[in-house]
Amino acid sequence: MACARAQFAATTATTTTTADAGKTSGGPRHWLMKAEPDSRLEKGVDVAFSIDHFERAKDQTTSWDGVRNPEARSMMRDRMRIGDKVLFYHSNCKLPGVAGLATIVRQGYPDHTAWDPKHPYFDPKTDKESPKWFMVDVKLDRRLPNLVPLALLQHLAAAKAAEQDLEYLDKQDIEAISKMQLLNRGRLSVQSVEQRAYEAILRLGDKGGWTDWPGKWNPKGKTKEVKKRPSDSKDEDQKGPSKGAKAEKDKEADGSRRSKRAKR
Repeated sequence: MACARAQFAATTATTTTTADAGKTSGGPRHWLMKAEPDSRLEKGVDVAFSIDHFERAKDQTTSWDGVRNPEARSMMRDRMRIGDKVLFYHSNCKLPGVAGLATIVRQGYPDHTAWDPKHPYFDPKTDKESPKWFMVDVKLDRRLPNLVPLALLQHLAAAKAAEQDLEYLDKQDIEAISKMQLLNRGRLSVQSVEQRAYEAILRLGDKGGWTDWPGKWNPKGKTKEVKKRPSDSKDEDQKGPSKGAKAEKDKEADGSRRSKRAKR
């Protein structure tokens, strides 16, 4: 059933659904998978897993265990396939963003950590005969030269005019970025990604050209000073927090955390 469902995909862009947004005709799907790079104890175990940990892992490969959100679990169990491409994302940290690229190297199989009472994400309501939680194995391809911050993606989506500043992005790229689940359902730890958005983020990470822009990634950056007319109201330039402010905090709500112990 799952295999048949995985083989069924839209064959044209006009029939692509949100559920299959990361699927290309005859090619791999694309995903974004989050991990916490900063040290944090969960039941006495440090669950940090950064791109540095990924690079030090045996064969630069890790099992993506500890996911306890049904929607994220179903993606790994039913839809991810060997060869699918992954944006490795630093979450719940000072500067969340895409840090590297990875590939699915083993399809969904039962997450045995759910049966381990010593594991931070032990689930007493599941058992080996009827596994509830699943995981995949992921291999790091490479670290991006530039971490692509969530704040940058939000900036590009809001500006909708990056082609004027970055010649390698066009309006279709910006539109694909603006539709990403990351910007609209930011808390989900495993997300599908449209191919166009994936490739746009890849270029942002490889080509740069935005690192000197003022933003959370460059606090010392300065915008050009604009002189105000005497008649301008003092309140005109004051704006409230953007709709994406909560997403920038990027704190996972589904309890999907990575165990450093399990990665070594």
